[in-house]
Amino acid sequence: MSARLVAALALLSLPALAHDLWLEKEGSTYALYQGHRHSAHAGAEVVPYDAGAVKAAICVDAAGKAKPLAPGKAYPAKFSGDCATLLSSFSTGYWSKTAWETKNLPKTGISGVVKSWYSEESLKYLDRWSEAGSRPVGSGLEITPTSNPLGLKAGDKLVVLVTDAGQPVAGVPVAYAGDTRGASGADGLVAIRLRQGGVQLIEASLETPLADGRADSAIRTASLQFEIAR
Repeated sequence: MSARLVAALALLSLPALAHDLWLEKEGSTYALYQGHRHSAHAGAEVVPYDAGAVKAAICVDAAGKAKPLAPGKAYPAKFSGDCATLLSSFSTGYWSKTAWETKNLPKTGISGVVKSWYSEESLKYLDRWSEAGSRPVGSGLEITPTSNPLGLKAGDKLVVLVTDAGQPVAGVPVAYAGDTRGASGADGLVAIRLRQGGVQLIEASLETPLADGRADSAIRTASLQFEIAR
């Protein structure tokens, strides 16, 4: 296993990144949850979050038209719209780890900090397929299927594209069912074998240095969610 993949596993174990995000369709709305309901690792099924952590959302309809959606101000955050694809962004801010504890604060003013980071997450939810679903939606780290995944079954492979600012990114570790399965190639592509039916979560994580004096790095995680037959 490469050093980059080992680092990816370490990133996913950090407290700010230890919970999965997922969306559930509830009537005409989409509700954002956090926890371990669809996770391969142990933990509470649903973990409440501060609604202020939900920063934005973009709804893309079946014709490919995108529009911003205002996140709700209560937990769980809910979005309303006719979305074939819904991209939401989420941030719990700065985190600092010492030998004794991990605090949801920047490293400034804290002694004994061994690692600090700024956490950003995004979740792309595919409700139904359209041609627009094969293109990036946002301007950050993102995972996009290159073909319709909704008709796949357990055992099939899906090729996904990892982008940042809409451009392919190489060498980004990609995880599925709690395990890092590979890294994006020079073209940003990586093939993932779907190992079970039901809700699918594919994740990519990227750590980059920060120079703001408040944290050592920014850790960005992008997730892709869709559902296949059980």
